[in-house]
Amino acid sequence: MINLADENQKEKRLEMIRQALKEKAPMKYSEVEASGKLQEFLEEHDAEMMAFYNEAIKEVWKDTLERFLGFSDLDFDETTLPAG
Repeated sequence: MINLADENQKEKRLEMIRQALKEKAPMKYSEVEASGKLQEFLEEHDAEMMAFYNEAIKEVWKDTLERFLGFSDLDFDETTLPAG
């Protein structure tokens, strides 16, 4: 599976953004293309998208660590220990 978040996949992301813009907002696409700023738009959009992605990954990792490493003695019940 290709991880589109990898830096070496940037060209694929740019093409994905270009295609989405062209299909979903054709007037905006035409305007940006006609102004000669399409590549700049794609680069900025990619940078924003990747910043959002990276922040989301940090949050997910923080939540994962808390969930699986957030041990607590509050739930500890000594009565369930084997006698010995």
